[in-house]
Amino acid sequence: MKRSIWKLILIGVIATSPLAARADSPDDVQLADDDTSASLQQDELTAGYDKGFFIGTQDNAFHLRINPEFQIRLLYNTRDNEPGRVGEDNHGFQLRRARLDFRGHAFDPKLTYRLRVNADRSDGDVYLELAYFGYQVANDWNVKIGQIKPLFVREENVKAFRQLAVERSYAADYFTIDFTQGAELTYDGDQGWRASLAVHDGSYAANTEFNADRTDFAVAGRAEFRPAGDWKQFADFSSWSSDDFGLLLGVAGDFEAGEKRSGTSTPDLYKFTADISAEFGGANLFVAGYLRKFSDNNDPTLPSNLDDATQLGLVAQGGVFVIPDTFELFGRYEWIDFDGVYYRNSGAGTQGGTGDLAGDDHIIVTIGGNWFFKKHNAKLTVDLVWALDPLPVSNTGGGLLSNSEDDQFAIRAQWQFAF
Repeated sequence: MKRSIWKLILIGVIATSPLAARADSPDDVQLADDDTSASLQQDELTAGYDKGFFIGTQDNAFHLRINPEFQIRLLYNTRDNEPGRVGEDNHGFQLRRARLDFRGHAFDPKLTYRLRVNADRSDGDVYLELAYFGYQVANDWNVKIGQIKPLFVREENVKAFRQLAVERSYAADYFTIDFTQGAELTYDGDQGWRASLAVHDGSYAANTEFNADRTDFAVAGRAEFRPAGDWKQFADFSSWSSDDFGLLLGVAGDFEAGEKRSGTSTPDLYKFTADISAEFGGANLFVAGYLRKFSDNNDPTLPSNLDDATQLGLVAQGGVFVIPDTFELFGRYEWIDFDGVYYRNSGAGTQGGTGDLAGDDHIIVTIGGNWFFKKHNAKLTVDLVWALDPLPVSNTGGGLLSNSEDDQFAIRAQWQFAF
């Protein structure tokens, strides 16, 4: 099947090239694997651009869409000097995302696939983000299996290129499941609600072996109710002038049973989120709340205060178009209570950070604007992030660094281009 897909890409390159266009009589091209074979001529293929470059067969048995996507940023960060730190300011360019997204169907429109690769911003190495096959098991019911991002945090469910600010919130990054491996069943009909249920390998379990994940079992579910509007307008956070009033309510939960191995034990964890999104035909509002609890199963190797911790988070953001569909102003407020401990089940165990996590709540404020050249496909975003309190761990993707002092500022300018 994989060979067929890549051969189909090669066929498209040949079929749409100037050399092929000048050919007097197109040669037959053989498409084959262990289970199926077909002889295709160039006039039996279709190719072009429709929300991405595509190539497929006239009978719609095969279809592939390719989307290149880029985000490049200029970042400036300033923090108060701390003991042992040389200099307080950091600035420079960052290639936040440079990725290729392949998706389509093979043999039957019900049998879908997706493969997305990205370049690591620190060293340029290419790594796998998404890789799964899907199948429509019934009307409006679909299942996908592979490397996925389970539907949980709404900010994570919205594509990185359709966010309001330069980057998702610090809170969403902390409470997310992120990329992992597993299977997810979704219902996505036109009944005003949709839902999903995923069995997975635990948070941050992408690109891991079956014996190297850090959970025994994990399950996540999400349900959404749409009293007003349509699903399409909630694919991003901006509200265009042509949008009617829309309202979306969401709730989700995640349970992960930790490993109980010598030296590699991880806690059980319970995560919950609820959110509301509203669009007003040129203005938008989004509010999400988070809760996380742990159970250390009396394991002395885990942080002593982990079992008693109840972590909370709140994100509220909104935006309004000053120039319809062209210039948008936005703001975001975040509040996080780590309850004395910062913990991610991501292989590194407790990421200690700096500062007294039990001493303060953590507040982050963001303000900025978007200039849309071609909606989200070509967009310039500039914003200012103010972390009023110490941050336990850096989030370099968001331009924020760990510090034990108050008042960290980051100025972020991003140009994104996707086609």
